[in-house]
Amino acid sequence: MISDQTIYSQPGMWAPKGGEAPLRSHLAKATGEMLYASDMTLPDMLIGKALRSPYPHCRINRIEAQRALAIPGVHAVLTAQDIQGVNAVGKILTDQEILASTRARTVMDALALVAAESGEIADAALEAIDLDLTPLPAVFDPSEALKPDALPLHAGGNLLQEFKIVYGDAEAAMTEADIVIENEYYYPWIEHAFLETESALAAPNADGSITIWMGCHNIYGERAQLALTFGWPEERFRVILAPAGGSFGGKDDNILSTWCALLAHRTNRPVRIVFKRDESMRGHSKRHSQMINYRLGARQDGLLMAAQVEILSDTGAYAHWGPNIMKFACAQSTGPYRIPAAYARARLVYTNNIVAGAMRGWGTPGIEFAIESQLDILARRLDIHPLRLRWLNALRDGDETISGSPLPLGSRFRETLAAAARSQGINLKA
Repeated sequence: MISDQTIYSQPGMWAPKGGEAPLRSHLAKATGEMLYASDMTLPDMLIGKALRSPYPHCRINRIEAQRALAIPGVHAVLTAQDIQGVNAVGKILTDQEILASTRARTVMDALALVAAESGEIADAALEAIDLDLTPLPAVFDPSEALKPDALPLHAGGNLLQEFKIVYGDAEAAMTEADIVIENEYYYPWIEHAFLETESALAAPNADGSITIWMGCHNIYGERAQLALTFGWPEERFRVILAPAGGSFGGKDDNILSTWCALLAHRTNRPVRIVFKRDESMRGHSKRHSQMINYRLGARQDGLLMAAQVEILSDTGAYAHWGPNIMKFACAQSTGPYRIPAAYARARLVYTNNIVAGAMRGWGTPGIEFAIESQLDILARRLDIHPLRLRWLNALRDGDETISGSPLPLGSRFRETLAAAARSQGINLKA
């Protein structure tokens, strides 16, 4: 039993003790009765915390926990050596460690976990852990990370991925354009800033299984990661979806549940971890930054001829969802517009920054900002109303996108532009 409440894991529902008629989740949130993982308690529950790397890049020579373990109320200090299964996590590549073993590549990396009777005792334990670390050169700019003298963060070097879409002959089409607009754009890292910080509660069961409560994207993905880290069958883990107070892509790292479960298993007591705001900002993935060079060619009448797009993106220290996200960015690089020839290349680079991962839109807001800005500039240069320029070049049902796939039927983008123009008294055909 979690506190004195009853939790139903069906999406969007909440019910009080006794199972009375369920309330919609928005009512429970509005009245403050919604129970999140950070609100949950169990008898004999311990508080878990993580010790993060003090350096963005360092070699781990030694981690000593004796002083921390001697503090009254400290029940466990875990390091990478305490992981019995696979000490690796990742979405596309398993290139990130649950607990850093020999090398930390970002200040996001955790070196040790503690479980204690209170948060204050856990903080004292973190301070008491003795670290022998050797700082290493760090790189925070993807352009610098690609230089020959940059220290490689992973065995394959700092270029994680190069992905291209070639649609027609963009170079030849560009030479036939009456006007070419070329600009560079920078789209920065973005923090998800969800209201509820990351939180999870893990409890060992008498049969040797472990139950975890948390708000996340995919309880089955969490379960699979737990099984990998412990080296156990998935059936020994039950992950219950608690209401999530926001995520937008940021609560999808598959690490927090594993930390809680490791501590619960070692101590044989329930353990809850709740990030403070500063640790949340340090401890989860961000939206990718993008440096974009965009060339757009058009005829004098406003019809687009060609696009050449270069995207340089920073994935931080690990891959996460980055390779797939950059494929999305390339596919969306010409927006919802007819462009007969296009070339788009995305390079995804490792740096010592915090990991970049999923956020709503999957890599498209930055590249869409670039194409829409290019169109506004082109409209001014050609003295065409921006809505008319977009209407002239809008994709229509059955048109082929630069990925080679047809536009889904019923997209109605051109019709939407026309309706917007009518509302403002603008004649798109003039």
